[in-house]
Amino acid sequence: MINHSFFIIGVALLFACASPTENDNLNTNGQSKFPDLNIENGVEIVTWNIENFPKAGTQTIDSVAKIIRGLNADIYCLQEISNEATFNQLNEKLDGYSSVYSTSTEYLNLAILFKDEIITFRNQSSILTDHNYEFAYRPPLRTEFIFQGEPSIEFTIINIHLKCCDDGFDRRIASAELLYNYLLESSTAGVVNQIVAGDWNDDISDNANVNSFNMFINDTSNFRFVTWDLANSDSDLYDSYPSYPSFIDHILISSDLFDEDNDGDVQTIRLGDYISGYDEIISDHRPIVWRFSP
Repeated sequence: MINHSFFIIGVALLFACASPTENDNLNTNGQSKFPDLNIENGVEIVTWNIENFPKAGTQTIDSVAKIIRGLNADIYCLQEISNEATFNQLNEKLDGYSSVYSTSTEYLNLAILFKDEIITFRNQSSILTDHNYEFAYRPPLRTEFIFQGEPSIEFTIINIHLKCCDDGFDRRIASAELLYNYLLESSTAGVVNQIVAGDWNDDISDNANVNSFNMFINDTSNFRFVTWDLANSDSDLYDSYPSYPSFIDHILISSDLFDEDNDGDVQTIRLGDYISGYDEIISDHRPIVWRFSP
């Protein structure tokens, strides 16, 4: 895994200079002071739970569109979309982005936005739909893409939102076991470069006896959480769910992407440092980005 100490120092300096006012950072022409996440000839994958989108109606839609344009990432895996109509309103504000929307979730829907100039969409499906209970009636959204760079790379992204609260621990373990076996079977069948991004609703730094994801953590030959270092940090400064605080939004990769991870980076984007009232307008989660070059 990479060392994140340089990143943390650099971002802290950047945020110290940023004015946390929405009007200063989200202006009418769509320009912003958000960090441009785009890397030359590389892929940027963001996972972001945008809580009950759009929680403040048109204001949320407009703000999220400006954030997405400002961050300038290739792919956004989104969770908690209230309905397809409001998601389409967001997508219409994003020139250069196309979308994938789950047709199988019953509420708090899953969706993906991607830059169609550089990312080629191949197909989508909902997986493990026979296990709706375990996945809190949000079966994972599976998509296949090709990054049209030099070199190009094919990869699969699975967008998830696991169960929270109440009996969530047992259901998270059950859904994680199902997902673990699915990924192993897919790998055996020849599927490469698998990425699972989303709201896992638990912290991978928990002790083993209360950890929902031991099957992934223990199988270091096949899987890796690229968010491992951030989740295990002694500080909660970069937690993805700051109100608790905890780090519950993760990106998992299969072993054929380990080299890309070694040379890549992962970041928490502290949008509350840029937008006053971020929690009220947009979300109680922060976006997480993984960037790599093929």
